[in-house]
Amino acid sequence: MKKTLSIIAACLLLGSAAFSQTPKIPIENGWEFHEYNGSKPELTEWRSATVPGLIHTDLLAYKLIPDPFYRDNEKKVQWVSDADWEYRKTISADQSLLKHKHIDLVFEGLNTVADVSLNGKLILHADNMFREWRVDIKSYLKQGNNTLAIIFHRIKPELARLDKAHPEEKEGADTSAVAKMFDAGNKSYVRKAAYEGGWDWGPNIVTCGIWRSVYLQCWENERIENIGIQQSDISTQAAHINVDVRVLSTVKADATLKVEYAQGSQTKSFSYPVTLHTGINEISYPIDIANPKLWYPNGYGKQDMYHFKATLLTGGHVADVVSTRSGLRSVRLNLDRDSLGRKFEFIVNGIPVFAKGASVIPFDHFPTRMTAERYRRFLQAGADAHMNMMRLWGGGYYETQEFYDLCDELGIMVWQDFMFANAVPPSFLKENIAKEIDYQVRRLRNHPCIAVWCGNNEISVFMENPDPDFIPDAFKPMFQKLAATRTSKTYTDYLEIFGYFIPGIVNKITPEIPYTSSSPTSDFERQRPNFISGDRHNYNVWWNNKTIEEQANYKDRFVSETGIQGFPDMATINAFTEPGDRSATSAIMNAHQKNASVNGNTVIEKIIKTEYKDPADFATFDYLAQLVQGESLKIYAEAMRRRRPFSMGFLYWQLNDSWPVISWATTDYYGRPKAGMYMAKHFFEPVLVSPHEEDGKINIYVVSDRTANEDASLNVRLMDFSGKVLWSKKIPCKVKALSSEIALSISKDELAGANYDPEKSFVSAKLVNANGDILSSNDLYFKRPKDLKYAKSSIQTDLSKQGDNYVLKITSNALAPRVGITFGDENVWLSDNYIDVLPNEPVLITVKSKASLEQLKSVLKVTALDQL
Repeated sequence: MKKTLSIIAACLLLGSAAFSQTPKIPIENGWEFHEYNGSKPELTEWRSATVPGLIHTDLLAYKLIPDPFYRDNEKKVQWVSDADWEYRKTISADQSLLKHKHIDLVFEGLNTVADVSLNGKLILHADNMFREWRVDIKSYLKQGNNTLAIIFHRIKPELARLDKAHPEEKEGADTSAVAKMFDAGNKSYVRKAAYEGGWDWGPNIVTCGIWRSVYLQCWENERIENIGIQQSDISTQAAHINVDVRVLSTVKADATLKVEYAQGSQTKSFSYPVTLHTGINEISYPIDIANPKLWYPNGYGKQDMYHFKATLLTGGHVADVVSTRSGLRSVRLNLDRDSLGRKFEFIVNGIPVFAKGASVIPFDHFPTRMTAERYRRFLQAGADAHMNMMRLWGGGYYETQEFYDLCDELGIMVWQDFMFANAVPPSFLKENIAKEIDYQVRRLRNHPCIAVWCGNNEISVFMENPDPDFIPDAFKPMFQKLAATRTSKTYTDYLEIFGYFIPGIVNKITPEIPYTSSSPTSDFERQRPNFISGDRHNYNVWWNNKTIEEQANYKDRFVSETGIQGFPDMATINAFTEPGDRSATSAIMNAHQKNASVNGNTVIEKIIKTEYKDPADFATFDYLAQLVQGESLKIYAEAMRRRRPFSMGFLYWQLNDSWPVISWATTDYYGRPKAGMYMAKHFFEPVLVSPHEEDGKINIYVVSDRTANEDASLNVRLMDFSGKVLWSKKIPCKVKALSSEIALSISKDELAGANYDPEKSFVSAKLVNANGDILSSNDLYFKRPKDLKYAKSSIQTDLSKQGDNYVLKITSNALAPRVGITFGDENVWLSDNYIDVLPNEPVLITVKSKASLEQLKSVLKVTALDQL
């Protein structure tokens, strides 16, 4: 039992990764690098390298390049991708190593086109950064020192070679317009992260290197390649699962496979005789668990996990042991027909879940710089904002074990795109793609957070002939060109890869996890007013010059992308600029604005002028740019939640940034939340009160994602900006589980007697439970902020030390709308921000910082709309 629990404890530390007993020897120290083709003499010298790492981070460590994130240094590092780079290390092989029958050299990631040699002999050519590369080097090793070398080749010559070698791919070159739009060229010919070449939020910095772990794995006749927990039938009463064990054997042998599982202090084990044949052995054993503890998404229950271990014994000896963990849950993507089209909802453990969250792009342009602490900061912020799903975007890379383990822990479901974005991959890559998909699905399948596999990002947009009303005006010429150049090969390649080839692999390994071919997609179903299906990427505000208020009328089943850009915190802007750069029109600010089709800063300025009065300075512009981004998300998110169950998901674009930039992110590169992230804490609350003006009425909606009914009281007040209550109503309210209902409908005639001025008044709605706790509060204004006549408030602040944290008390004698709190360049965490402070109703905000009370007081600044 002690041994069992020790291995289970090790598995707990490693998360859902497969933990193997066959010896693994890390070989990440002692690497060196230099420029291989010698275009710069000063770079021919060998220097120590960091592995895992990338060429840019190695060069940066030696100050051989400037910080590419500072000012316009991006253009000063372009030469790096035009060179070949070599890495090497010495492997010392003694008899204790050489005694093993097999010594596998394993790279968990090589970015990207690389030749690997050992003692001068080529042993591997790699051309896919998304898969494991493994080669048995026993026959290449000699006793003593051995030289392992890797040459990373430039991408452009490789693309040109592939282009020339595959003329058949030019037939119906339908992605040419897309490639031009994204400056993609033919980069889809190589399995490399698309974002590296630049996106409309990211820099063009193409890099290379040993970007994932590298080790030697020693084994004899058999080893366990993988263990998977297939969850064929899960309920609260019983879990019927299959433990799938994949064994590689070089001999025919009689063996015993022992399978164990544990949850808490309870353990069970089973032993099965098995005859191994040479090659891959796929072995599956059923296990029934009575009254299992299930894994639930954030807000729906606990995230219980089970630990599994497979032990392979041959000749009475342990050949290999592999451990993993998984959470038991059922997940279904419900696409049933209804009277208005087709549903698009996730049902987890029998519960229809309204998906709330955001899309995730690479957290750092150089992913090897990410740490567990940084991952937790971003993902915990999402969980604190009541997010239960994140979409891992297909133009980046498959994330690390730490990322998925944290999503398991926090109850954040993952919509997992495969790494294809905006261009159909060539058919000659199918074999390479198959190995990538097989590797990644087996690597990730035990994570209960995986809720859906998605074939690609946005390729469907160019295939499915969307309704012209859904196509932004800026892109219509491109769509017309695409329509004119598409051929039957276009559709054949697309449907074969994403409709047959990839789902065939996925469904074989994880039949219980849903697959959707693309995002967005309606699976070629024509959309019309009386038939709406699929998920949608909606950028009508950003690309089609629609107002943010119009989003309240959009009728979408599931939004998997939407948003407008907002500027980052001033502290972040200060980090990548000099004082003279700090204006929306400066060259440096435009260098960190990657919306190429139309200058994004101009678009932001236009939206600000629609909603607010002209800002007096850049700091005010930054404040308003954040506000309008947050308000836009709030309007759309609340509208989607009000339409539950017709609408069942809202994932905005995007959670994070890959570098300091003006973008759609609600949390910037350094982890500083924008106004939109603070607002998400409110519009994603489990119970939402949402006042909405429609059909000559003010309807107060109460929306609940909770699975049980709740008694509450609803208090609605019509107030002027000085705090005078002009009209009020308080009613008991039954908050129904998993529902959206109008709890109170107020006609304009009813309010007419209050003699209110819509330019000087607002509606405040508050929902309070039986214990007196505020479930949700929300305010409704009758005009845009620029048309309101605020009573200028006197805002008072009191910052005090309480325990390990600080508490900021804010009071105001009149309405202080959208109070923004900043502490200069100090690193702080705030429990809330950008809030309405109602007259004579104090607000308490928790502040966490390593700075002293005196330091924080000296830089504290408060802004509100009425103060501008």
